[in-house]
Amino acid sequence: MNRTDTDTLGSLLRAGDPLPPPDVLDREIATATGRTRRAIAAARVATDPPRDATAPAAAVAVHAVYAAPWGPVHLAASERGLAAVSLRQPEDAFLADVARRLGGRVVEMDDDAAPASWRATLGRTVDELDEYFAGRRTSFDLPVDLAGMSAWDRAVLAGAASLGFGEVTSYGRLARMIGRPGAARAVGGALGRNPVPIVVPCHRILAGDGTLGGYGGGWTGAREEMLAIKESLLAREGVRVPATLVG
Repeated sequence: MNRTDTDTLGSLLRAGDPLPPPDVLDREIATATGRTRRAIAAARVATDPPRDATAPAAAVAVHAVYAAPWGPVHLAASERGLAAVSLRQPEDAFLADVARRLGGRVVEMDDDAAPASWRATLGRTVDELDEYFAGRRTSFDLPVDLAGMSAWDRAVLAGAASLGFGEVTSYGRLARMIGRPGAARAVGGALGRNPVPIVVPCHRILAGDGTLGGYGGGWTGAREEMLAIKESLLAREGVRVPATLVG
């Protein structure tokens, strides 16, 4: 499926690009479901492009730290938009993940290699996060960079982005929403790979009984920490767990 690596949240909600043929999508779902966290990490290393050790990598993103209510959140922006939001991940691991996904070097805000437009995207992200946590914003209006995400992951993230403030559904119901009933487990895997949580609100996807389910991928914080963050985000949107689901 050919598409740009830049998406606005609005474009995620439009059905402009169809999903791949069923056989292709089924292979993606099977791959996503069958991978273990160790296999995902090994695949990332194995597919890193060869690099001339004498040539410095080009800058592909700029990094900043946001002070969230529970602690530091790492942000990265590229020329295409907001590329990464990490809620409970060590800085070195975050920078390495972004560099691998985007294929280059992540620089800091004061680095001359960071164009003003990248810094502006981070500034806008900080402003919108401030408004969200202050209760003055119910949706985000940011360009997002989904480079490296599969068609399946993009479809799941589009489904998550369609949920409004305080609106929750289950993994199984989200699978049905995007036309893949029975793929609840693969939906959970795709949400765990969401590079821009909060902005694309994967916290609004719960277990079938309205309880928290999971939150975040295996390279983020401990499960208990991540579930506490998920519950706090839902509480800010007026959702009490166990919740009433939609869809």
